[in-house]
Formats: sequence, structure tokens, C-alpha cells
Amino acid sequence: MTERTKIKADLVTSVILIVFSTAITVNSLGMPTMVDRNESPFSGPGVVPAFIGAMLFFLGTFMLVRSLRQGAYRFIVEDRGKPGGSERASWMRIARTIVLCVLYALLLGKVWFPIITFLFVFIFIMMFEYDFKAPVAGQWKISIFAAFIALATAASVFFVFQYLFLVNLP
Repeated sequence: MTERTKIKADLVTSVILIVFSTAITVNSLGMPTMVDRNESPFSGPGVVPAFIGAMLFFLGTFMLVRSLRQGAYRFIVEDRGKPGGSERASWMRIARTIVLCVLYALLLGKVWFPIITFLFVFIFIMMFEYDFKAPVAGQWKISIFAAFIALATAASVFFVFQYLFLVNLP
């Protein structure tokens, strides 16, 4: 990825982050608070998401200003209509990620959480780290690494939410 492409990607990413973080913050601030129960206003369920949304907004705005200073808008206008060889590959990676995330969301609740999470993480790692053109014999470490990371992720997320946060996962 060239520096020019990174600057353009920063512009697009920053706009998406600003929109997404605004939605998070607005929805979080609309959550009920504990003030009516004479509790601290900082103990409501929307405090942490609102904080995260505000930080994403701040960082997205910082990224937007930086990319505009580096000429992102000018690069986008100049490059409009020019074919890019790596752009197709990037869009395919994005499409695969979206498909995998949608499948995960659709299967969530129908398949036990640790199993679907293990499969999601394992397939995600394999999709982007495994070289399907290279010989299988030389890539067995990637499969073991992906299985280890997927197992650790699924187990830790399950146990933290189930036993630390006392949240029943589907």
C-alpha cells in the first residue's frame, strides 16, 4: 500500500469512525441511568459505551484533520476513475470479512457461543494468513497458531462474560 493510498484510506476510515461513534454516543446517552435510584450517574449501563464512542469520535476527528492536511481529498479527486490493481484485492478482503461477520451474527444464538466464536476466529485467521498457493506441508504452523488463538479467544471471552460479568451468552 502506497503512502497516497494510506492517506485516502485514512480519510474514508475517519468519516466512518465519526459517524459510527456519533451513533454509539447518542444511543449510549439515551440508556437509563441510576440517578432515579439515588445512585451515582456514572453507574449506568451507558457510561462505558458513551466514553468509548466519545473517544472514537475524538480520534476519528483527529484522523480526518490529519488526512485532509496531507491532501487526501486532492488525491481522491485526482485518482477518480484510474484503475488500481491492489484495490480489487482490498475490496475482496473487505467482502470476505463482511460475509464472515454476517454469518457469525446469523449463527449466534443457534450454535453454542464458544464453538461459533472458535470457528469465526479460526476461519478469519486462516483466511488472511494461510497462503492457498503455497504447499500445505510448509504451513502447518499457521493452522496450529490459528487453532490456539481461536481456542484462547473463545474460552477467555466465554469465561469472562459468563463468570466475571455474569452475562449469559447465547
